[in-house]
Amino acid sequence: MIKLIASDMDGTLINSSHQISSGNLSAIRRAQESGIEFAIATGRDYSMVKPFLDKYELKCEAIVMNGAEYRDCNGEVIESIGIEKSKVKAVIEEILKESSIVDIYTSEGIFTTKYSKEDFDNAVNRIKEFNKEMTKDNIIKLLTEIREKMIEFDIEDIDKIISSEMVFYKIITSHKDKETIRDLKEKINKIGGLAVASTSEYDIEVNDIQAQKGLILAKVAEMKGIEKDEVMVLGDSFNDYSMFTEFKNSYAMKNAMDEIKKIATYITETNNNDGVGKAIEKVLNMQ
Repeated sequence: MIKLIASDMDGTLINSSHQISSGNLSAIRRAQESGIEFAIATGRDYSMVKPFLDKYELKCEAIVMNGAEYRDCNGEVIESIGIEKSKVKAVIEEILKESSIVDIYTSEGIFTTKYSKEDFDNAVNRIKEFNKEMTKDNIIKLLTEIREKMIEFDIEDIDKIISSEMVFYKIITSHKDKETIRDLKEKINKIGGLAVASTSEYDIEVNDIQAQKGLILAKVAEMKGIEKDEVMVLGDSFNDYSMFTEFKNSYAMKNAMDEIKKIATYITETNNNDGVGKAIEKVLNMQ
């Protein structure tokens, strides 16, 4: 019997119009009414999750920044896992050899390097490649809204940022060449003690080795007295991988990356066809 459901957001719970469909919401509410807990598990930080929770009046727990932080239904931080500063410095040094794009998720907000027009256009094209049903205008609007919430900094100030009292949760970079990203992943992995994931072949997301969606979800489930076979997970991307290896009741979206589909126990519909809701309804009808 399923007692806890955890779903990724982008490409999973959210459709290409950047909405949570009525079908998904209805299934989530039905699950919660039946006593099943629902949680969001995302690479976003909480400031980018809360607007969705408020808009759809969705009260649930949230695993954010790929597992670097766990928040309860009231948004209170229950647990957080930062990256050692020496590793932050080493990761950023490797990134800057190949890319000028660095996003740093910290306890004081998200710091980002200044994007050139080419950087912005490349980001739009990357999102479009993996979200084909999104219009370019919607992608530009989304990316602009996200960047408006970030704190821009100059590369020259990076040492000052690293030496501050802030806690560092996640580092992101991207590049238009996937071979460069593949090589960079290998170099960052060699630093040790880090979880190196991604949402596409063109980006890298770095956390502490313990800050992974699957690991923190397993810890939360244990705290709640919930067995692993009583947990259901849904996702579509590389940063969902640890959830799929930790829990056997795993559902990959039809639009998921092939690597995720290969390890998933089940395949559900796409994020544009109520895939989360249909998977939940299937489970509810079996209980």
